Amino acid sequence: MACFFYWLLLFKISINMVKREELMLHKITYHQQTYQKNEDGAYMILVKLRRYGDIYSDWDPSPFKRRDIEEDFIEYIWDSALDIPFKEDMVVVFLIKEEMRDEKKENQLSKAIINHFTYLLHKTERAYFREKKKSITYLVTGIIFAILAYSGLFSGVDIWTKVFEEGIIIGTWVFFWEAFYDYFIECQGVRQEIKFIKKFLRTKIIFEDN
Repeated sequence: MACFFYWLLLFKISINMVKREELMLHKITYHQQTYQKNEDGAYMILVKLRRYGDIYSDWDPSPFKRRDIEEDFIEYIWDSALDIPFKEDMVVVFLIKEEMRDEKKENQLSKAIINHFTYLLHKTERAYFREKKKSITYLVTGIIFAILAYSGLFSGVDIWTKVFEEGIIIGTWVFFWEAFYDYFIECQGVRQEIKFIKKFLRTKIIFEDN
C-alpha cells in the first residue's frame, strides 16, 4: 500500500512538471511574437478604448468613479499578463483618441484597476492560508492515525480487529498524501498566483494617444 501511494505521488509530480515545462516553452515563443516592447524593454499589453466607460460593467448603475470593472476586460489583461514570463517587465497601455483624453478619468480608472487587484490579492492570500491550514490538519490527523496503527493497540487476532487495523493504516497514508498534495501542489499554485498579482500591482498603467 505504501508503494502504491509512493508511485502515485511520483506520477502526479511528473505530470505537473511536464505541464509546467510545456507552458514555459509556449511562453518563450508566443509572448515574443505577440507583444511589443517599449523603450524601457517592458512588454506592452495594449488596450484600445473608444471611451473610458468601455472597461466598466454596463450593468453597474453606480457613478463613474465607483463602477465595477468589466470582467471581460480583467480576463483579457490577466490572460495577456500570463503570456509574459514572470521575470519580464510589463506595462498596460491604454490607447484613446487625443480629443477624448481626460486626466481625472484616467486617474480614476487606474485606481479602480489597482483596487481590484488589491482585493484579489487579499482574497487569494486568505485562500492560501485556508489551504495551508487544511494541509496541517491532514498532517496531524495522519500522525494520529500512524500512532494508532503502529502502537500495537489493535494486535488482536479477531478478524474485525485486523480489518480495523488495516483501515487505520490505509487512512494514515491517505491523510499523509492529502497533506503533501495540499501543501506542495495546491499551495504552490496559490503562492504563484499571489506572486503574479503582486507583480501586477507593481505594473505601470499609462495612457497614450491612439
